[in-house]
Amino acid sequence: MREKIEIIKEIYQLGDDLQQRKEALQKIAPYVEEIMEAFYEKLLQKPQIAVFIPLERIEELKKKQIKFLQDLLTMPFDENLYKRIAKVAIAHYHIKLDPLYMSYGYHVLSDLILAQSQKDPSLLPYLKLIIKYLKVAEAIMSEEYFAQKTLAESPYRANDLFVAINILHMAYVRCQDSFAKMAVDEEAKEMFEHSLQELQPYRRILEEAGFNLSAIKRFCTQFANEPNEQNLAHLRHSIERPLADLRVLAYLSIDSALALLRTMTDIIYRRNVTKEQRLDISTIKQTIRRLLSHNFGWAIERLDFFWEEPKEEYDIAKLLAYKDHIFYIAIDCADVANKLYVLESIDLILEAIKLTLYLRSKEEK
Repeated sequence: MREKIEIIKEIYQLGDDLQQRKEALQKIAPYVEEIMEAFYEKLLQKPQIAVFIPLERIEELKKKQIKFLQDLLTMPFDENLYKRIAKVAIAHYHIKLDPLYMSYGYHVLSDLILAQSQKDPSLLPYLKLIIKYLKVAEAIMSEEYFAQKTLAESPYRANDLFVAINILHMAYVRCQDSFAKMAVDEEAKEMFEHSLQELQPYRRILEEAGFNLSAIKRFCTQFANEPNEQNLAHLRHSIERPLADLRVLAYLSIDSALALLRTMTDIIYRRNVTKEQRLDISTIKQTIRRLLSHNFGWAIERLDFFWEEPKEEYDIAKLLAYKDHIFYIAIDCADVANKLYVLESIDLILEAIKLTLYLRSKEEK
């Protein structure tokens, strides 16, 4: 990410301009409500975009859009701001908004902002700075949108982990005779070292799964130099312990996947989130916590509820609504080897809950 940030800074000639951006925000503040009103009016004129804008949520969307602009102009241009923008891109990807329409939104917003210079020509330098950062945000969103698309359409992470573990495990099996004899088989040693070289491109994903290639290589060298029980124990532990953890995680993942299917059925058909006669936010939160704990308690590290969008970074921050109440659920998962799939499963449960709460709200109206 740092490399991307440096390239973006070079392309858009971004420097130490945080104070100027904050001044620009102050200058445009009196016009923001008017701009947002016109922004959504224009978007709603395009039927292919209007389908993504629920009329009952326009006020909420305006507030989020204003908050996004505030963050863009008041946060240092670093990894935190990049992640903030990337989260918006991921949200757009999940609602299947075409990136062309996303760019159209930036085009409309930039035009409306620039038009304010006709009222006050002295605003022009500030407006140009704002538009430059909107271009930066658009570039980041396009990059992260297509990264999500690639990730969704290709199971390369799973394949990489499968290939890497097979290479490592079979090389390890080939050395079992050496371990049993407590003597170094040169052919096995050469094959094992070759396998470690093969695994270099998979280093990151192996580390996420608990395999430290540097430690494995070090223990392998120690055993080759001094083939004794202690060095063998270190080598075995560095490989066998992560393998055992992965097998446990695989079992937990399959079990959770089955539980997910049962939960989705219960949420959608039995309405177990909203079946209470008298429903309130406290009951909803308790039900959500119970459902997630039952299915993914082994993987969830932190689960919090907020009335406003959380300022802190979470793996998942989902907006939920019931009647006039809007709140967020924020979740962090432990660094499990299959975290990508766990997050997707949790997101599916939350989407089902979100839809069910929306339907209950409509029924009660």
